[in-house]
Amino acid sequence: MNKKTRQQLDLLKLLVKKEITLKYKRTYMGFLWSLLNPLLTGLVFFIAFRIFMRFEMKDYTLFLLAALFPWTWFSASVTMSTNTLTSNASLIKKVLFPKHFLIVATIMGQLVNLVFALPILLVLVYYYGKTPALNWFIGIPLLIVVQFAVTYGIALIISMVNVFFRDMEHIVNVCVNMLFWMTPIIYPLKAVPERYRVYLSINPVTYLMQSWRDIFLNNTINWYNMSISFVTAIAVFGAGSLIFKRLDKRLDEVL
Repeated sequence: MNKKTRQQLDLLKLLVKKEITLKYKRTYMGFLWSLLNPLLTGLVFFIAFRIFMRFEMKDYTLFLLAALFPWTWFSASVTMSTNTLTSNASLIKKVLFPKHFLIVATIMGQLVNLVFALPILLVLVYYYGKTPALNWFIGIPLLIVVQFAVTYGIALIISMVNVFFRDMEHIVNVCVNMLFWMTPIIYPLKAVPERYRVYLSINPVTYLMQSWRDIFLNNTINWYNMSISFVTAIAVFGAGSLIFKRLDKRLDEVL
């Protein structure tokens, strides 16, 4: 490893550490909020759909959280990445470094939350009489890589577009909320009428969330869902990298 690469890795570590520490710096509960937020959200949905609406489904708590935790990583990363370049304008102008590191640091910072949430899913798996299998050690790392690529590609696009079009922040919030309801998180995909499933199929994270659920609920790797997620990840990653690289030339003057 040459000196330049080592310096860039050290910079990336510092940026990730900053993302993790600053978010909860002045809160009493600190990092616990990263677990409480999705848990409390899951509790709200559980009460609404399982108790009030009598939505009958076996192992619903595990069903819900198995997709909600990964979704939280995705949605938080995308939302926070929107202002990453604009909020670090002074750093970008003063220091020469790979600007996409800011996006990577944001996503990695949120990934830590998911990693610490995995023991909760493990407890639920045992609670519902299931046991982890070897597929966990293969599927979870694969899904993290695939979801990182999808999230990174989307984050590159929206963070750069936001530099030129500052309304992007508000548009992203609306789109993320809409995408949540168009993703089978609180409901199974089979509950959607077949004629409408095509609209969920164009959602870049539909099959990804299905793949997470297959791991925790069924101890299986659904290679069909995984392959669609993989192809989507390559396409989104490529598009994001291309757009970011082309607009990067004008970034300093616009900021």
